[in-house]
Amino acid sequence: MKVERIVPLGIIMTMGALLGWSVGRGSFVGAMIVFALGAVTLNLYYDFLRKKGYILEDERTIRIEEISARRTLQVVLIILAVSMIYFSTKVRSESSYRNLMAFSGLLLFITTIIHIALRIYYSKVM
Repeated sequence: MKVERIVPLGIIMTMGALLGWSVGRGSFVGAMIVFALGAVTLNLYYDFLRKKGYILEDERTIRIEEISARRTLQVVLIILAVSMIYFSTKVRSESSYRNLMAFSGLLLFITTIIHIALRIYYSKVM
């Protein structure tokens, strides 16, 4: 295994351990700090590799990422829509499903709005 792949693995494993520790202590702020520091550290490491001349992605990997992201979004939206429909039918018999239905609907709405906003933005800048 190449060194440039071992470092991110170490960063992610350290993040996992520290996140587990923070969550175990019930520290939301600590967990968010660990997550943010890990994300920044990974980003800085990948920037360092790019400056050293490593090619981390090419046109093919970028295209694969675009397609997989699109399919993931479609699957998530379908799952959220189906869960909202399911919880909507369950609310009629048990009101305890009301919060789950509302949460599914909220996630579906937010995801759809973000998707539409980003499509509009990228259609203007590209």
